[in-house]
Parts: sequence; structure tokens; C-alpha cells
Amino acid sequence: MVVGLSNALNTAKVGMMANMTSIDIIGHNIANANNPDYRRQVGYLETTNPIPSALGPRGTGVQVSRVESLYDRFLFRQVNYEQSNQGMWESLAGGLDSVERVFNDLNDNGLAAQMAEFWGAWEDLANQPEGGIEREALTGKSRVLSATFNSMGDDLDFQRQVLNSYFDKGVADINQLADSLGALNQAILEAEVNGGLANDLRDKQLALLSDLSSLADIDYNEDNSGQLNIMLQGGKPLILGSEVFHIQSKADDQGDFHVYFGSEGVANDDLLGSGKMKGWIDARSELVQAQDDLNRMSSALIFGVNQAHFQGYNLDGETALTFFDHRIGLVEGQENIGDTTISFHADPTSAEAPEGIAWATLANYDDFEIRFTDNYNADVTNTPEFIIVNTTTGVELDAASYAVDESVAGELVISFNDSTDPALTPDKGYHLKLNYGSGTEPQNGDTFNLSFGAHAARTVVVNQELENPDKIAISDNYFEVPGNNKIALEIAQLQHQQVVNGRYTYAEFYTSLVSRVGSASYTAQSRQSQSKQVLEQLNIREESVSGVSIDEEMTNLIKFQQSYQATARMVTTIDELMQILNDML
Repeated sequence: MVVGLSNALNTAKVGMMANMTSIDIIGHNIANANNPDYRRQVGYLETTNPIPSALGPRGTGVQVSRVESLYDRFLFRQVNYEQSNQGMWESLAGGLDSVERVFNDLNDNGLAAQMAEFWGAWEDLANQPEGGIEREALTGKSRVLSATFNSMGDDLDFQRQVLNSYFDKGVADINQLADSLGALNQAILEAEVNGGLANDLRDKQLALLSDLSSLADIDYNEDNSGQLNIMLQGGKPLILGSEVFHIQSKADDQGDFHVYFGSEGVANDDLLGSGKMKGWIDARSELVQAQDDLNRMSSALIFGVNQAHFQGYNLDGETALTFFDHRIGLVEGQENIGDTTISFHADPTSAEAPEGIAWATLANYDDFEIRFTDNYNADVTNTPEFIIVNTTTGVELDAASYAVDESVAGELVISFNDSTDPALTPDKGYHLKLNYGSGTEPQNGDTFNLSFGAHAARTVVVNQELENPDKIAISDNYFEVPGNNKIALEIAQLQHQQVVNGRYTYAEFYTSLVSRVGSASYTAQSRQSQSKQVLEQLNIREESVSGVSIDEEMTNLIKFQQSYQATARMVTTIDELMQILNDML
């Protein structure tokens, strides 16, 4: 009989402990009700091992066998997948919105309106070649136009830097998240070594996994020890257990950042799949295209106006003046081995031309790259140690279209303009000097870039000499100044000619540019909205599984509280019975 009461007392005790543990779990749930990373925990009750008796196995009570988080793995994968999409469209829409604002032409201060006024000023001057007011108006409108180009170019350059900074920081964030997840893998392994579940640590793990998914498209699985393995696209490992593999961010010759896996020397942006990183990459690509197009348009304007104006005569009888000035880019490749520098060279046949450019014979305003295919050796003549590629068209120049001068020690002068016309041979358009006198000559793989348009929009200005409007040259004949207006008419007619990329007028090209940017921005915003709705629905579904309901927890609290009180009353009753038995002995 005493044995029976002892067993009953133990049954009540373990029942109180089980109810107390359940109440503790409920309290933990309620405390984390507003924690977005928390998943509701549930204690599962099971009967304890029975003991034998003459009446058969006797129950010994209840215990909390395990505490689990309510977590739907398949639903969580769907949320992560959509989170990557949402991150991509969000960052893409944000980046393109900034680009679209640069091309906002909804008022009379936009580039299109200013271009129209610029051409109108040339027409007015053509109608009144001697007019001082018309000349003043032309210089004024030209300054406004160039300032607008400058502002738009600077804005795009700034937005490009912003996107690159986002990307660079995103790579650092991915590495930091990977380090944290690797450390959590180890902590979870140690915590669960005896078969328990480290639920709170796993909640932190899932939260970090969600953050990582918003940045990049990842795949993951758990190994036999319960550790999380995470892969980037292409099967590249980011985390294997507690081992972490970092990615790197490096800038190319244009200052744009790309991702590299570990110590691999080849950029691989495809590693990232979707996510915010992909959105920033795509937004940057659209921005670079818009930037290139704006530079191409401003280059065409500079080139067309300058080439005509350079051959005209002004009121002072002078010629060979440019109307616009801008900075032509000369850049040595970042990976160059040699110590060679590149600069413009004033060829005697074009010494009057600004920056070594012969506007009268310049065939185009394309960009070029000098690529050394072998180590340069000045002592060996007629050796094709380099090629010149028109990077705008992708065509390699025929060696007959440029001349090489190696007469000065430590210098290599190249004169070219992508023309095979023998009549132009003495007066090539570009005159470049590669100077290696203070270091190592060019080596195999070294590159040198010449860009007519890379900085055109940002740096175009009206020639300072035209502060005096009399310097504007509109006559094609020295003896017909000032009445001759043929140069002014030629420049005014540029607006109707297909001069941009050889297929578009200025207005057509700019309209196409604005339309493309607007369409890309609208598409990104629409896809972002759609993805957001899908993600919200998935989050609602996940919340219904893993979220904490205060009402439900309070109901369970009352249930376990009453159960605890009942088992406590049972202890009191058994104690009274045992006291009666003691008194009878």
C-alpha cells in the first residue's frame, strides 16, 4: 500500500514538472511573440516508463519528451526562393528609378528641349550671320546645353558609384553571414550532441539564411550531423559544416566591381543567381548602357559640330577653332605589367589641333584599344607586337591605317584614325605617345585605351575662346566673312541627319534612350510589386505555421495551469493519506 502511495506521489511530482515545463515553453513563446525570427515551440508530452505490479504494468506519469519548433521546411524554401526574387527586383527597381530620374524630360528644362533651342540658335545665326545678339544667344544656349550634359553625366556616374558600393558591401555582407552561419553550425553541433534540439540557435540560423537568400540565390541541405551546407550557383560551396569559403569583390578597369570565388582569377557574377546582388548588377548594366548612349550622343554632337566649325572662318578671319572642348580618355590597363604611360602627342602636321586631334580629317569618334601581343622590343623592326582594335565596332584595324614612329628612345608614337584612305596617311587623327623611358617597356598582355566618348557628357564645355562671340566661325570662305553662312547651315542641318551610330538623328536617339530606360524601370517596378504580393502570401502561410498566437498561448496556459493545480492537489491528498498511515503504525 505504501509502495502504491509512493508511486502515486512520484506520478504527481513528474506531472507537476511536465506542466511546469509546458508553462515555461508557453512563457518563452509569449515573450517572443513580436520576434520576427522566432518560431513557436511546442513541448510534446509522453507517458513515462511503467513499473510492473501484480495487476500488470503500472503507469508512472508524464514527461516532456522533446521541444520542437513549428517549422515547415518546404514552405521555408519557397519563402527563401521568393525572397531572392523580391530582393533582385527591389534593388533593380531602385537602381533604375535613379537612372530614370536623370532622364526626366517632362518639363522645358530637359535635354530634348535644350537641344531644340541649340539647333534653333544655329538657324537664327544662319539667317543673321552678322548678328551679335544671335551670336550671344548661341553661346548662351550652348553653355546651358553643355551644363545639362555635364549634370546628367555626373548624376549617372554618381549612381554608378552608388551601385558599385552596394555591390561591394553586399559581398562583404555575404562573407559575414557565411562566417556567422559557420559558427552557428558548430554551436548547434555541440548543443545537440546528446540528441536534443537547439531550437533558439536554429531560429538564428534560419534568420541568417533568410538574410543570405535576399542577397543571393543559394541552395542548402543538412548533412547527417544536422549541419547546414550552403552552395552558391554552379555548385560552388559557401559553407560546408563549420568550413566557410569566402568570395571576393574586385573592380575592373572601369571601376565596376565583380565577384570572384576564393582565389580564382576570373570574375563570375553568375555565382550570385538572383537576389539583391543580381539586381544591382542588372541595374548597373542598364545604367552603363544609358551612360554609354548619353556619351555616344554627346560625342556625336561634339564631333559633328567641331568638325564643321574647325573648317570655318570667324569674324576675325581665323579658322581651326573647335566649338566644344571635352576630355578624351587615355587609360592604361590595370593589369599592365610594363611601366608605360600613354598621352597625346602633338604631331607636326596637326600641331594646331587640340589634344592632337586633326578635326579636318578625323574619320570617326570611336573608341580604341592598343593590345600588346608580345613583349615590345624597339630594336626589332616590322614586328607586329601589338594590334589596335576599334572597341566600338569590334574590328581590328589594318596595319596600313596607322603609322608608328620609334625614332625617340623610350617612346613609341602611334598615329591613326581607322582610315585606309591614302590621302589621310600624312595626317592621322589620333597621335598617341607610349612612354616607357623611366621603366619597363610594354609587355605581352598590356593594354592602352583611347576613348573619345567615355567622359564626353561629363566634360563637354564650350570653347573658352568663344566667350568672344566674334570667334564663332560660320563662313566657309575667308573672303566672304561675314556674310557667308554655310558653316552655320551645315551645323544646323546636323539635327536632321542620321549621325548617331549612323542610324539615328539626335532627337530619335535620345527619344529611344529615354523610352528604353523608362520601359526597363516600369518592368522592374511591376515585377517587384508582383513578387512582393507572392512573398506576402507565403509569409502569411508560414506565420500560420510558425507564428505565435497570444490567444492560443493563453488558452494553453490556462490548460496547463489547471493541470498543475490538479497535480498539486493530488500531492496534498497523497500526503494526507500517508500521514494517516503513519499514525496507524
